[in-house]
Amino acid sequence: MTFSLPLTPQYTQLSGAGKTPSATNNNDDDFSALGYYAVFATIAFTLVVFLFEAYLDFRQRSSYYKTEFPSELSKTVGNIDAEREKELKEQSKEVDDDGKKKEEENDGDKAAGDGKTKQDDINKNKESLDKNKPLLPQLQSKFSKAQSYGLDKITFSIISSTYNLFEEIIFLLCGYIPYCWDLSCHVGKAYFGWNENDNEIKISLIFMAVNVIIGTITSLPFELYSTFRIEKKHGFNKQTPQLF
Repeated sequence: MTFSLPLTPQYTQLSGAGKTPSATNNNDDDFSALGYYAVFATIAFTLVVFLFEAYLDFRQRSSYYKTEFPSELSKTVGNIDAEREKELKEQSKEVDDDGKKKEEENDGDKAAGDGKTKQDDINKNKESLDKNKPLLPQLQSKFSKAQSYGLDKITFSIISSTYNLFEEIIFLLCGYIPYCWDLSCHVGKAYFGWNENDNEIKISLIFMAVNVIIGTITSLPFELYSTFRIEKKHGFNKQTPQLF
C-alpha cells in the first residue's frame, strides 16, 4: 500500500486472487476517476464529518463546565414557586375550614373514635400538602449532578468517536471489507460446500456474522467502561457483569 494517489487498500479481492489491482490503465480512455479518487474521497469525507461533529461536541462540552444555575430559569421557576405557594396556602385554609365544619356537624352524633378518625384524615391531608416542596431548590441540587454526568458522557463520546475514526480509516486502508468477504467465502466453501455464485445469500449471512463478532469485540471495552464506570458513578447502572 502506498500513500500517493491512487490510494489502494492493502488487501483487495484482486490481490487475494493473485492479481495486481490498478485504478488506471495504460489507455487514457479507460481512466476511472471514481476508482482513482474513491479511497481518498472516502477518507476525506469521513474526516470532514468527524471534525464537524467534534466541533459541536467541544462546544457542548464547554457548557457542562458551568456550575451556576441559569438566572433566567431561576427567575421563572421562582415565580412558579411563589404562585404554587399561594395556591397551597389557599388549599390548606380550605382543608382546615372543611375539617372544622365536619367536626361541628358530627359533634355528639358519632363516637369519639369516629371523630378521631376524621381528625386523622385532616392531618393526612395537611401532610400531603406539606410534601409539595418548591421546585427551585430541587432543580438547583440536580443541576450540578446533571452537569457532571453530561461532562463525563460527552468526554467519553469524544474519545470513542476518535477511536472509531481511526478504526474506520485503518480498516479501509487495510482492505477489511474485501478480506472479510473472501474469508466468508472460504468458510462457506470449506465447511458447508457453498460457493459465491450459487449461494450468495448464505455467504452474505456469514459475512454479516463475522462483522458482528468483530464489531462486538472492538466495542466491548467502551461499552463496559460506559456501563460500569460512568453510569455506575452517577447511580444509573443497576446491571451486574453477569447480566451484562
